Amino acid sequence: MLPETLKKIVDGTPGAQGVIIMGFDGIAIEQYKTRSAQDVDLETIVTEFSFRFDELRKAAESLDLGGVTDITIKMDRGTLLFRSLNEEFFVVTLLDDAKGFGQGRWRLRAAQKPLLSDL
Repeated sequence: MLPETLKKIVDGTPGAQGVIIMGFDGIAIEQYKTRSAQDVDLETIVTEFSFRFDELRKAAESLDLGGVTDITIKMDRGTLLFRSLNEEFFVVTLLDDAKGFGQGRWRLRAAQKPLLSDL
């Protein structure tokens, strides 16, 4: 079911190139990319940012700010939408621009329960 849920996230988000589920240990679980994004190394991109995401999550907890649920990183050549699923896993959508930002965040939030049930 993971591949179908990931495909729904990408298909329903304007500008989405791909989505990946990864553990905070840096190990990719599953990913889905559009045909036009097959040459994008989504796993490497997200692995590099995952360690920063984990640092931000730990910093928020140490400051008693609660858990970090979402992080958005806007770059010149795309936008990454991070969503924490639980203490072990997170999901990231890569957008080619920020026009699908709101829809992408909503899709990640709505897919959290189905994704967790399939892990």
